[in-house]
Amino acid sequence: MSLDVGGARSLVKRVVRGGLLALVSVGLIYFLVSRAGLTWSALAHSIAGFAGWGLACYVVLTCANLALGSLKWLLVLRVSAPNQDLHPRLCEAMLATALGEFVGQAMPVQAGIALARSFASHLGVGGSLRGNLGTTIYEQLFDLIVLCVAACTGLLALTLHLGPIGRAGLILPSILAAVFISLRLPALLAVGARWLGKSPSVERSGFFSGFREVAARSTGISSLALLQLTMLSILRYVANLMRVVVLLGALGMWAYAVPALIGFPLIQVAGVVPITPGNLGVIEWTWSAVLMSAGATLGAAALFAVTARMVNIVALSIVTLLLAGVLILPGSLMIWRWRER
Repeated sequence: MSLDVGGARSLVKRVVRGGLLALVSVGLIYFLVSRAGLTWSALAHSIAGFAGWGLACYVVLTCANLALGSLKWLLVLRVSAPNQDLHPRLCEAMLATALGEFVGQAMPVQAGIALARSFASHLGVGGSLRGNLGTTIYEQLFDLIVLCVAACTGLLALTLHLGPIGRAGLILPSILAAVFISLRLPALLAVGARWLGKSPSVERSGFFSGFREVAARSTGISSLALLQLTMLSILRYVANLMRVVVLLGALGMWAYAVPALIGFPLIQVAGVVPITPGNLGVIEWTWSAVLMSAGATLGAAALFAVTARMVNIVALSIVTLLLAGVLILPGSLMIWRWRER
């Protein structure tokens, strides 16, 4: 009985905490919009501006982003379980990832994607939440490496006041640095697992259990697979940069393209830590700060930040419907296909 009471109290605490964080997210968005002097009609007009080429380009780039992320996940699955024949196809993996991105609007995106992938694979091949969380975190570690290297490169370019040629000259060294760190990732994870295991409190935590699983998963991955995962993450980073460019172009903010592209990896790295559900409000304020530092007004910066969130949801909706249609029309919905093979 005490266990039931303890579990109920824990559930209540989580619900209350989630509700409070949701209120904080809404408050941050409301404060940003009101402080910037934006109106709902202005936001609606901004979204309507994406009805043409902007939305089409953004949807294509979102599809590419999901495809690259899904390819990384499938690569990790095949390397982790080479004898498993019931791996999802690319479209199925993309649909699960897209649904996870939706869930990630209200919770940490890594957990949201892992939850959606677990639900899909549980229906089809009996995958577990813990296993899919491990594979998801592992494949996204390469995204984090690329983002950290890009963020350091951007800070270096700003510190040295480099021009276009100087910034272009940093591209190749940045790629080589990302590859070098990725190839050393298994050793780095093993060292981290041993260091964290020295603390009894950390060793008993769920975080350490997940970290240890990720570290163990990396030991059997070849250097070629590590290189492939890195290159896919680099391509995904480029696709995300192009989405930012499309947003700036559709809103007529080309003048802030360079600071936005330099600040993008910094914003993404800062968004890794889930402060609010989906970091709603936090990302918008961070984007506004970056653009304002480049000379944009608070109104223009806030309009870009809020529009980016809304357009991302619209693009995810379109891609999800398209993927569902592709899987449903032949009569091979994802969960059926996984069971039939």
